[in-house]
Amino acid sequence: MGTINKKTCPCCGQTINNREVTLYSGMVKALPRVYYWCKQNGRHEFTRKEIKVLFKGVDNEIARWGDWILFGNGMVYRPENRRGSWGLNLDLVQEFVLKNRMIPTRVVIDRESGEVYKYDYKTIDNIPNLKQFLDEAGEYIVKYIDSE
Repeated sequence: MGTINKKTCPCCGQTINNREVTLYSGMVKALPRVYYWCKQNGRHEFTRKEIKVLFKGVDNEIARWGDWILFGNGMVYRPENRRGSWGLNLDLVQEFVLKNRMIPTRVVIDRESGEVYKYDYKTIDNIPNLKQFLDEAGEYIVKYIDSE
């Protein structure tokens, strides 16, 4: 995995700058499948085990499902005190699927404060393809941002 601009503490080796996380189209393709599953089953909360079959064998989709909390602006949430459980705000997801809602495609997490900064808002049909985030060897490029 490649890295860009990573800085570490000379004493402990801990990363000291902020990390950028990006949304890609593969993550977005999974959301409507989960949305329609919820509608068909009359539910809006579920466990990871229940929806895993919807991810079509793509490990990255299920592994990155939790990132929807960063990007979804309330579309995906975690029910309190229920590890491995998720919920969808069905109205917000429907707006997004119908191209009436924009979400950030890039977030920066401040390492010191934990604050999340959101950038580059787009509709569902303008989300970047995963290939835009890979290096020549096909590995994901991790980007770090200088702390200010």
